[in-house]
Amino acid sequence: MKILLVTGHPAQVHNFKYLKSDLEARGHQVFWLATDKDISKYLLDYYKIDYTVISRPGKSHFSKLRTLIKNTWFTKKFIRKNKIDLAFSRVSPYVALACFLLHKTHFALTDTESAALYDKFFGRFVSVLFTSKSFKRTLRKDQVWFDANIELFYLHPNKFKPLENVDNILNIKRDEPYIILRFVSWDAYHDKGLTGFTDINKLKAVTVFSKYAKVFISSEKELPAELAPFQIKIPPERMHDVLAHALLFFGESATMASESAVLGTPAIFLDKVGRGYTDHEAKFELVYNFGNSLESQEKAINKGLELIQDQGLKNKMYHNHKRLMKDKIDVTAFMVWFIENYPESDRIMQENPDYQYRFK
Repeated sequence: MKILLVTGHPAQVHNFKYLKSDLEARGHQVFWLATDKDISKYLLDYYKIDYTVISRPGKSHFSKLRTLIKNTWFTKKFIRKNKIDLAFSRVSPYVALACFLLHKTHFALTDTESAALYDKFFGRFVSVLFTSKSFKRTLRKDQVWFDANIELFYLHPNKFKPLENVDNILNIKRDEPYIILRFVSWDAYHDKGLTGFTDINKLKAVTVFSKYAKVFISSEKELPAELAPFQIKIPPERMHDVLAHALLFFGESATMASESAVLGTPAIFLDKVGRGYTDHEAKFELVYNFGNSLESQEKAINKGLELIQDQGLKNKMYHNHKRLMKDKIDVTAFMVWFIENYPESDRIMQENPDYQYRFK
């Protein structure tokens, strides 16, 4: 088959990179469309993925509408020119519309409940909508529920083996404990109306945690001058190795909190609306969820302090991680099977959802 993968956010590059290589290993031809967001192009180039860049919308409603029309038209021509059989995206509106107009198969994936209205509208145009079993909303009666977080596309043990140590990458002493802090820009569609950690509390968290471990900050926007020395300086492709060995993850990124959890690293996640998958990981005491009010920020710092002072933390996380992963599938292997056997695979999953546990 000729298969099109479409990505926007850099995390989506990780979502689909193994899907691409596994499909190609089985003889399929894979094409890739990507928007130039943050480090997306860097990651695509690093993983030696051939791709075509599509337009990225601005913040105004007019810009978004104009880009929707432009990208839908471009994608439609791209699909027709390359004789694409099937497209796969994270509920991309222009791919949904282009495939609908061309009567092409389109699989879409979502994991963010706060984007439900957006996903529900464009999800009606896709052939199959996939969600994790932890997803808290039903967007379509026939959506396919899989037992894995989206981060397991690329961090399942079948796919990812972290480096044994990251001392040289972080320029720290051998086995020196460290903590990763992550702050976001709050300009994504699903972040509309939300605000994050205050600069005062960022400084407080760094001051408190630095008494027990080295602190590194990853931030989407420029840090205040007093926090700039803590800015992490590593190759972006090494972040998962760093998270795997961290004492704690603390921050506003749901993706990085979940990545930490599936790697066995405790995570504190701050967000007013939350996510189904971080709530699920909280049941295994791998993620601790907090809102973003000033009171919640204070409680989150205190919880972080409690965790890093726990002498039995690593052993506890090992067992919690083992429980989390017990029933989780290799979602990339599952998706390869689903693509190759569609539409029969869809019928099988509708009638027998437990069929997915063959892919572990």
